Amino acid sequence: MTQFRWRLFWTLSILMVLMLMAVMAMASGQTGASSAPLPSTIRADLDPLVETLPAAAPTAVAFADTPVNSQSSSAALVGTVTLWHSWAGKDGDALAAIVERFHQTRPNVRVETVFVDYGDLARAYTEAVKNGDGPDVMLGPNWWIRELAASRVLLPIENQISAQERAQFIPASIDNLVWKGMLYGLPTDYETVALYFNRRLLDGSSPPGTVEDLIRLAEASPSQGAGIYASFYHLTWGIAAYGGVLFDEDGRVVLEQFPGTAEFLTWLQRADGTEGIFVTLDYGMLMDRFKKEEYALFIDGPWSIGELRQRFGEDLGVTTLPAGPSGPARPWLSADGVFLNPTTTIEQQELALTFARHLTNAESASKLARIAGRLPAHRDADLSNDPLLKGFAEQAGNAVSQPHYPELDEVWGYANDMVTQVLRGSATPAEAVLEASTLINEANGK
Repeated sequence: MTQFRWRLFWTLSILMVLMLMAVMAMASGQTGASSAPLPSTIRADLDPLVETLPAAAPTAVAFADTPVNSQSSSAALVGTVTLWHSWAGKDGDALAAIVERFHQTRPNVRVETVFVDYGDLARAYTEAVKNGDGPDVMLGPNWWIRELAASRVLLPIENQISAQERAQFIPASIDNLVWKGMLYGLPTDYETVALYFNRRLLDGSSPPGTVEDLIRLAEASPSQGAGIYASFYHLTWGIAAYGGVLFDEDGRVVLEQFPGTAEFLTWLQRADGTEGIFVTLDYGMLMDRFKKEEYALFIDGPWSIGELRQRFGEDLGVTTLPAGPSGPARPWLSADGVFLNPTTTIEQQELALTFARHLTNAESASKLARIAGRLPAHRDADLSNDPLLKGFAEQAGNAVSQPHYPELDEVWGYANDMVTQVLRGSATPAEAVLEASTLINEANGK
């Protein structure tokens, strides 16, 4: 009995020690949870879910140096993201669907959207951020980047977006949001020009694969001709297809240094002299004649899809622009994007970047295409139900980012004059190119 009692005594003692240790561990855990500081991003008045989920604060991330790991820290994100935008109509419907899906995947984060008229958005955003306020994210076009970055109201995300993540987007679309070597946003959608065609008028012929094919189609039948808007923006594809270059690295115009520019203008002059092909700065006339089926081909952007789809239905197609002697047509691409406020806390910036990634992912891009009819920048967007958007996406694969050089402001007028002089015969292509290059560089002090 004595040995049994001794063993029983030690057994009970060990059990008591183990129970005491368990109680102390539980008390320590409860104390830690109740005393953990709430993250600065929590807005309990706006998101009642926050009150019942006081999780540990999001991992602090130094945006200047450390990429955000969206697979680890974002899982614990809690708070509110404010978005300013100018998306109305179907664009607004698409945005609402994207935000709703975000709430489903991130129930601890609330997104508040604020509509601001497009004409006021850039100014209102700049003033608010400079005053230490403003939204966490903003939707806007690429051409605002230069001034907003100079005003220091955009957060550079160059070090937060890996090469793998960038590769998810059409290259020219994400390149278009880079200014002075720094990435300032993630692209939502883009615009570029491509080749519309009327299947009925092509009468079984394939759309032209080269610039010479385009002329041959019109020579075979004027109804297979084309409408070519003679604005410089609409013509940059051809300059590149002939090997021409607009700027050097210092923003100096070098059109005259490459024979391709004059060679393309020579082709353009020849095309304009072909029956069935019209090259003019009268955009309205070109659109009207295309809709009246006076020619089968029309070079234009996605802004015309709705009008032309209504007119032609299933007979309307979109394909890539014809290639030139130096390679494929490379039109300019201009993107819209989502930008972040640099004056918020690190935690709030992480919330904003998490939402920006959702707003631009493949699922959201597919919604943007399906609901709003926009051209999504994500390469994996589902365009299977819209062959017209698919045609533009194919062209975008060879597009180049529209330059951000401030010197571009002086290009438009002189470059359009260059084209007009050639079409009128008042100057040879070489003369017109030299004059335009000289005048642009003089205006820019180059």
